[in-house]
Amino acid sequence: MVNCKNCGAPLSLKDAYCPHCGTPNPEAQEHLRKLRALDREFQNAKSEVRSEVQKSRKGYGVLVILVIVLLANLSLIPLHMASYEIADRIRISRMKDSEIRTKMDALLEAGEFSELFLFVNHYNLSYTDYGPYCRIGYLASDYVSFLENVTSFRYDPEPYTDPLVKACQNIIDFKTEYRSVLRWEEDETFRVYTEALNRDFDAAAREYLKLTDEDLQDAENMKGSALLVRVNERMHDEDR
Repeated sequence: MVNCKNCGAPLSLKDAYCPHCGTPNPEAQEHLRKLRALDREFQNAKSEVRSEVQKSRKGYGVLVILVIVLLANLSLIPLHMASYEIADRIRISRMKDSEIRTKMDALLEAGEFSELFLFVNHYNLSYTDYGPYCRIGYLASDYVSFLENVTSFRYDPEPYTDPLVKACQNIIDFKTEYRSVLRWEEDETFRVYTEALNRDFDAAAREYLKLTDEDLQDAENMKGSALLVRVNERMHDEDR
């Protein structure tokens, strides 16, 4: 699994382009290029073997060997991708604590909360060493999930569809976690960043689901089904 260089959305090796913002995914494109090259090699080899088979039945044995070799090459591709993650782990282990904090501080100052979550998650940073960063980062993960679900909902804008149900649960999870982070956080600087993330989340909820400030205040104490009904009411009112 990799992440979009532009919007931070999670991507698979099947996504040549980010489905959220359209940015090319170089890892997927390189993966596809290698698969196409291996396929060309396989097709060429198969054509050559077919030609040989017409001359000798021994050609079938050659074909089997070639297939085995090509399948072995295909199996090495996941190992190649895994090597990137291993390299990342080694790189982060060599970074000084001050360098890690400087990187995360820059992301917070720029309001790149989703990128902070990806950084914390990718390098598996611990709460023990980087508590305030991890708390904001994992709070941002609910924001990322919310954006993914409302984006999916746009492609299937029917009441009570699964992405909308999940988006409502994201709101409840975010608001519950937000209050928890504020209770835990004693550093005023990190409290300010947490509140900024909350404002970004509220702005997105108002924009995409037409919720009011009062709705968002109520969300923490609502069940998912009740919030889903509220969302559908607000969106229906907007359409009138």
